[in-house]
Amino acid sequence: MSASADSQTQEAQTAIKLQWELVRHYLTPIAPYFRQEGVTGIFVNRYDSVYIMRFGEFERVDARWNSEFHFVTAIEQIANALGQEVHAVDRPLLDARLDDGSRINAVLAPTGVAGSNMTVRLFPKTRFTADALLKAGAFDQAMHDYLRLAMLNRFNMVVSGGTGSGKTTLLNAVSNFIPDDDRIVSIEDTAELQINGSHWVALEAPHRFAKDVEPLTMSRLVKNALRMEPQRLIIGEVRDGPAAEALLTAANTGHSGILSTIHANNALDTIDRLTNLAASGFSAIPYEHVQRQVRNNLDVILHAQKTPHHGRRIVEIAELANGEFRLLWRWNYAEGRHEQVADPSTHRMHYTRTH
Repeated sequence: MSASADSQTQEAQTAIKLQWELVRHYLTPIAPYFRQEGVTGIFVNRYDSVYIMRFGEFERVDARWNSEFHFVTAIEQIANALGQEVHAVDRPLLDARLDDGSRINAVLAPTGVAGSNMTVRLFPKTRFTADALLKAGAFDQAMHDYLRLAMLNRFNMVVSGGTGSGKTTLLNAVSNFIPDDDRIVSIEDTAELQINGSHWVALEAPHRFAKDVEPLTMSRLVKNALRMEPQRLIIGEVRDGPAAEALLTAANTGHSGILSTIHANNALDTIDRLTNLAASGFSAIPYEHVQRQVRNNLDVILHAQKTPHHGRRIVEIAELANGEFRLLWRWNYAEGRHEQVADPSTHRMHYTRTH
């Protein structure tokens, strides 16, 4: 690299650093909560009304900006730092991340009726491994061993659940079972995965709005990732038809070991949810054909939930063997424990040793 190019790179890095320092300045009113123990979320309902999620409970805090103008300026600075645009009329929504990985969702007034608002999902301070989740009771030893074998055998797996159920945490933990020398390519709209593998390439397709520029979508990145010879393809979350279409296309072209997450109500509903999204992407293909493709290419479904009395748990593990749905484990809410309801199929497992 020439001295001129090196100088330009340093100048660009300095400019980016200054942008984030400016963001932190405008986020001063809520800065203490990024470091406070037990805080996982910050919720700004308007410039003078702030709540935090601490140890799983909402708590109102004494934090505020001086005015709506100052609060909106903070949101605009986040957008500027990421090369995104927000505008009260044309682009009132911002889905972004901070430089520490925390996720940001902001809505400007008047779309925000009582004023502009912002939700911050803090980047986890602790990386949860599969063993840590086992110890915490998210799943039991038999489920742990099955998930390890599913990963070693390159099963295509989807983690489903609602918002805040721990889907991404679970996806991170399951990825621990991927052999270290496997080539992993991950695609997310907002980067938050923490993969342990050393042979890992991370791609991001944020919602960036720029004039005369083709949007960089999840679907485009998934299709590009297939040219990167991944042994494992991890799609952060399937949110729309094009992303579901891309995932199914990857599975149909012989790529195994695909991991992803999706919003769904239970393990069985995950099939319908993924089928509906994929069918909207494959508009020219009959629904029944898309559903058959989903059932034939999906191997394992994990359904996560924040249970009322025991925190985040895998409440269902199901497999699809020859397209047939089989529930293997479920959470017993009355007794507060996992229970196995069927033995996993082993006819496709080349690796069967659990340790």
